[in-house]
Amino acid sequence: MTDGGSVLGEDISSPAGFTRFENATVGALYMLFCIVGVTTNFLTALTFYKDTKLLTNSKPWLHICLSVANMAVVAPSPFPASSSFSGRWLYGNTMCQAYAFEGMFVGIVAIGTVIALSIERYIVATKANASESNRVKEDGTDWFYTWAILLVVGNGFFWAVMPLLGWSKYTIEHSGTSCAIDWKNPDESYISYILSLEIFSFSLPMAVGFLCLYVASGQSKSHQVGAPTGGEGSSSSQAELSIDQRTVAFSENQLQSLCYVFILLVLIGWGPFAFLCTSTMLGGARGLSMLAASIPPLACKCMVSAYPLAYAVTSPRFRHSFMAVLGGSEKKQD
Repeated sequence: MTDGGSVLGEDISSPAGFTRFENATVGALYMLFCIVGVTTNFLTALTFYKDTKLLTNSKPWLHICLSVANMAVVAPSPFPASSSFSGRWLYGNTMCQAYAFEGMFVGIVAIGTVIALSIERYIVATKANASESNRVKEDGTDWFYTWAILLVVGNGFFWAVMPLLGWSKYTIEHSGTSCAIDWKNPDESYISYILSLEIFSFSLPMAVGFLCLYVASGQSKSHQVGAPTGGEGSSSSQAELSIDQRTVAFSENQLQSLCYVFILLVLIGWGPFAFLCTSTMLGGARGLSMLAASIPPLACKCMVSAYPLAYAVTSPRFRHSFMAVLGGSEKKQD
């Protein structure tokens, strides 16, 4: 393999391909998403690790896992970026396989972690005394976080390694500057792999996650309806509102809202790639434009930076802790 054109059996400098300026634009976007995504997600993971009071009814490990997975989604971006600047894949077949494997692995881990966070909210909301029963050191619910992360990582590894073992395959994409599953040649192996992947690691998990959030939201509303109102309770609520919001941890409603947002980000970020794989499976890749082939990998890398933004918009406490980690302010003592 000498270049993207020889692998694809087509000249990537043909009229159907990108111009030099368009390739440079794609490369610049890869680098921008890499720098912003790695930085913000690293600081997010560090914020959850250092501020132990951000979460009261759960532990930070899934949030940290999500941030690390998102970092890994964009961290290898210099490879397709430099290839885009050159107009062809520069790193040979071995690196192509490694890049595609890593992208598939961490992408599935990121999606799975969002589902695990949604299930966590269901577990918390359905417990009679969530604030006490989810204290890991007291009731031993550390099993949930251990098994959730093991299952998420194991599932990602399984689907990522299968193309290396012969169930479908990885190759250079239509753009000639990046590598992924070989959606250009939808043979029987590819069709069975994509159908299984989309059902068992995308569609069904997303449905389960949304259902868990829906039930958890109903449980939270029932709990709020049953809460005492008026009198001293009302005075207490008014007093709580006056507390400096920088000292207030994520509430259950905020965490549930975050999970809804994360599911939306998964659909926006990974949906285009799922659509691309499905459409080529049904109709082939003939006539597919370079733009249509370039949008899916850029979309999933672009959405990575939206997760830290969602945390920051939702919680003043998170913003304060994030800035403290960044060195922008002194963290207020609780």
